[in-house]
Amino acid sequence: MQYDFKLPDIGEGLTEGEVVKWHVREGDSIRENQPLVNVLTDKAEVEIPSPKTGKILKFSAQEGQKVKVGETLVTFDLSGNGATAAGSLPPAGTINALPPLADTARGSAQYQAASESASPPGGSQGLGEGRTASALPAVRKLAAELNVDLAQVRGTGPGGRITEENVRNSACGGRPTGAENDMRPEERVPFVGIRRRTAEKMALSKRTVAHVTHMDEADLSALVALREELKAEAERRGVKLTFLPFILLALVKSLREFPNLNATLEEGGGANGEPGSVVRKKYYNIGVATAAEQGLVVPVLKDADRKDLWALAADVNRLTEKVRANKIEASELQGGTFTVTNVGPIGGLFATPIVNHPEVAILGVMKIQKRPVVRDGTIVARDMVNLVLSFDHRVLDGAEAAQFMNMLIRRLENPRTLL
Repeated sequence: MQYDFKLPDIGEGLTEGEVVKWHVREGDSIRENQPLVNVLTDKAEVEIPSPKTGKILKFSAQEGQKVKVGETLVTFDLSGNGATAAGSLPPAGTINALPPLADTARGSAQYQAASESASPPGGSQGLGEGRTASALPAVRKLAAELNVDLAQVRGTGPGGRITEENVRNSACGGRPTGAENDMRPEERVPFVGIRRRTAEKMALSKRTVAHVTHMDEADLSALVALREELKAEAERRGVKLTFLPFILLALVKSLREFPNLNATLEEGGGANGEPGSVVRKKYYNIGVATAAEQGLVVPVLKDADRKDLWALAADVNRLTEKVRANKIEASELQGGTFTVTNVGPIGGLFATPIVNHPEVAILGVMKIQKRPVVRDGTIVARDMVNLVLSFDHRVLDGAEAAQFMNMLIRRLENPRTLL
């Protein structure tokens, strides 16, 4: 008996998902609740377990392909529950049942070509250890003519299929064909997963938002001294205290006075010419852009206005660790009202962050470093930082953005008022 497993509605407004990684191959047997496939939703990567025990007959979507909710992902053969497929299943009792949907954020290393994990239509050739290569008959014929072993070729076609170009490049020692290109090696990396989702969101923001970036600098000498003073207390509490919690405290207090920055824009238009609305959020959920192996992930600190320095520090540590351990949950990536991108630990003096649409502003925090500045007519070394605010000019003007930055800087330069 055949069973078509369709992409389920995960319950977060999902309309489609991108297949990131299959944990099985066509022809494999699988038990119920064994990891089946990773799917990237709008917010996070989700590991979907197998709904049945059986044999994998056919994938309806390859890695990197998008699938609508309700469309078939994979077809099972439930005859005999796949029990006759030797070697495909671990001994009984070794598979732990997973939750119905375990949210994970997988590393980019998992985005391997489908030639290493699936066998799309077109035939296959052994790769050793049960792996298969996918190539059309014409490509196999070309490989035979050029004496190319398909087992050693990495496919870059749809679903990891080996193309004629892959075969010709392999025949040339991995270099592009043509004498003029003999010294120009290339590598193709699948543009899938979180990297592609980030690209889609950033492109949408650039097309939609009227971006303007305002930059200023702040003297954080007092903040650097205060953080040093509180290190012993942080150690006693078991909390890693960075500069970011101080910045979040100052940010939330400033957003309260400038509500247009903690907002979204609902555009009007349509047949009736509705005027649209600026929706000012009365809650403060601050997204913190975090660099991870799988790409840029933005976990959200919920109700940041209700937390003190230590609670914010603990939240920052917890969410950052979950992102970098690939264990962030979809619910922790939703509901943001304003975003901070902290470039400082990596370095840099200036950047133009892209607004995290549908939000209307994003704050970039650059590197804190000692710089010569003039104080009371004397040149002195101070701990300075550049702050950059990108905002939607449709919602607020430059004057309001500058006033907001002035307020933020005053608070950062007088950090004891934050405690």
